[in-house]
Amino acid sequence: MQTDTHTHHFESVADAKQFALAGNATITLESLRTGAHFTYRIREPKDISNGLYFVSLLNGPDNESDYMYLGIIRNGAFALTRNSKAGKGAPSVVAFNYFWRLADGAFPDQLVVHHEMRCGRCNRTLTVPESITRGIGPECAALMGLDL
Repeated sequence: MQTDTHTHHFESVADAKQFALAGNATITLESLRTGAHFTYRIREPKDISNGLYFVSLLNGPDNESDYMYLGIIRNGAFALTRNSKAGKGAPSVVAFNYFWRLADGAFPDQLVVHHEMRCGRCNRTLTVPESITRGIGPECAALMGLDL
């Protein structure tokens, strides 16, 4: 496991997806084969709690505000919508689809999924080693019903 002060990568697909669906997550998918990487923001709408999440792609230099709408996750499946700003053949869409369709278990050797050391639910900086590994802080884990 690699841990430094700026990023952490997940060891399992299940952990990465649990983090992604925490409600306020940012992940980076990195291909070790090609060197390409894409950063996605996955948000659960505040007023709707029916398994709907919005997926956006970082597409500019400001990693806080330069995101464009990519698609949705609904009932566990990723899909583009008529408002999507990229087509199904776009490398960023292909990469996210690849990640999202992976079965639970270890990642393929060529894929690394990072988070930026911030809680996937509340976005606070993570400091406890177990929280860094999970990507979700202890208070949020309790609120989500996760084992501490």
